[in-house]
Amino acid sequence: MTARSHLRAIVVTAGVLVLVQALAMGLYWAVERRHDAERPSRPFAYERLHAADPVPDATFEQPDGTLLRATALRGRPVLLHFWATWCAPCRAELPRLLELGRQLEKAGRLQLVAVSVDENWDVVRAFFGGEVPPGVVRAGSPAVQRRFGVSTLPDTFLVEADGRMSLRFTGARDWRAPEATTLLLGQERPAP
Repeated sequence: MTARSHLRAIVVTAGVLVLVQALAMGLYWAVERRHDAERPSRPFAYERLHAADPVPDATFEQPDGTLLRATALRGRPVLLHFWATWCAPCRAELPRLLELGRQLEKAGRLQLVAVSVDENWDVVRAFFGGEVPPGVVRAGSPAVQRRFGVSTLPDTFLVEADGRMSLRFTGARDWRAPEATTLLLGQERPAP
């Protein structure tokens, strides 16, 4: 066998191997896409809280300096969201959550209270470009987080109209998901 025919055999063999590998990858991707299509969409994960858990007695500071008591949030459901400007998942999640909160509040269905755990209003105002949106308050002290058992940010609680905490969403969520709206409007909320 000449050097030229030996080189040709190597090139042909390499080409066949590349072709076989490409076909195997194509088959793998086709199977994976089919499996993804057959899997049900992931539910909007939450933790069910005990039916008797009332909102802890805590006070939040509003941008104008007035105070808002957590126990005063009664009459309609409240989404109580703990976040911070230094928390990357919080920064990514908050705009969508604020948008959903505005939509649900406008419909008179739910109130959003976004509780910043930042040290001062200057940081929060800078985060929003100077104007703090409605519904954003500040915890004021780490004791507020402890009363709610918040150790990881973001952390969100659904408080029923009677002041009872029913659901907890630990970690960031995609608040644009249809399951979020359905769950928050009580259409698929678990019974107490």
